Amino acid sequence: MPLITVSQLSKKFCARLRTSLWYGLRDMAAEVLPWRPRRQARLRPHEFWGLQDVSFELRPGEALAIVGANGAGKSTLLKLLNGLIKPDGGRIHIRGQVGALIELGVGLDPVLSGRENVFVRAALLGFSRAQVGPLLADIEAFAGLGEAMEMPVQFYSSGMVSRLAYAVTVHLRPEVLLVDEVLAVGDMDFQRKCINHMLAYLAGGGAIVLVSHNPYHIQAVCQRGLLLEHGQVTFAGTGLETLDRYFATQLQAPGQVGSAVPTASASRPVVIRGLQFEAQGAPAITNGCPLRVSLAYEAHHAIENVGWAFYMWTNDGLTCVTGGLRLEPVTLQAGHHQLACTVVDLPLTAGEYVVKAAIFELHSQQPLALVGWEDAPVSLRVEGSIDLEKNFQSMLRQLVTLNLSWHN
Repeated sequence: MPLITVSQLSKKFCARLRTSLWYGLRDMAAEVLPWRPRRQARLRPHEFWGLQDVSFELRPGEALAIVGANGAGKSTLLKLLNGLIKPDGGRIHIRGQVGALIELGVGLDPVLSGRENVFVRAALLGFSRAQVGPLLADIEAFAGLGEAMEMPVQFYSSGMVSRLAYAVTVHLRPEVLLVDEVLAVGDMDFQRKCINHMLAYLAGGGAIVLVSHNPYHIQAVCQRGLLLEHGQVTFAGTGLETLDRYFATQLQAPGQVGSAVPTASASRPVVIRGLQFEAQGAPAITNGCPLRVSLAYEAHHAIENVGWAFYMWTNDGLTCVTGGLRLEPVTLQAGHHQLACTVVDLPLTAGEYVVKAAIFELHSQQPLALVGWEDAPVSLRVEGSIDLEKNFQSMLRQLVTLNLSWHN
């Protein structure tokens, strides 16, 4: 039997504050006063759908990844599941207790110590002090905060807050766990501990709904995934399939940076206009061919002592395969110009890759302009002939080749 059943779930928001308050009063009146017409799941002036017609089921032992760009409706869905906001259409049925890690620090009193906040957060979830007492040692050990448990939470770092909140929530053993990006602020050791705990939690019959931009977390934990775009489900499949579809939608056309690039100004002295790849002496980009990399930029004024770099990543954005970094000083000229280099022998095997680039100050190492880091990276396709070597590379997921001289 499913732990979570969501059917045709919809939620709308209003873009204007005063109008939103007026609509809220009318909606409350419609629920309380019998002669008022009940609100309908349709848009009124200045409203938009934050979530529309979302349906899924989640059974014990299953983890569902909610994937999508910022503003796609992921956090809205978790808040609806947790009962923080009311839906405007559809229904939600959840069996058992829900543990939620949606917003960092929610339910923690900054004046109280970490230990005192364990009892406060547990009380908000409906647990008495007597029920929490036997779990306190395990909670403290999992959080790993040591003497900081006696310190007021207002002096905690974001990572320490994440440790405490996660430790309390999961040790109360809810049937359903809702997690929204709170692991992103933890260090690598704590993230690894949480992933291992989630796997054990699923094996014990729990269910997880996970929102994360970290592909590793999704691949490690989630068997299933939903891709949200503008509040609607555009794809449902396995976790890996959903990630692949999401990365495909995020990729720019080859060599294109995007249409919404701002103009260089005094506050933004440099912008990257394009990133182009061109095979030298060959009709297509293939393994082993020379490759010209051209970065088009616009500078508001001339800037000295600048470096630039580009990095080639796997198609899922998880692994940096190779790249180039120029640390010799370059002077950017005012206006539209290019920086370029040639990859003498491209080591990448056939497949799809993404490329990120940066222009940075040499003395401070701070970026002046980025592409692919804060927005979608630029795609690079390496062609290959159908032969035995390519088949071996595909089977082994080999990314680069070596320029070898074989000896008998």
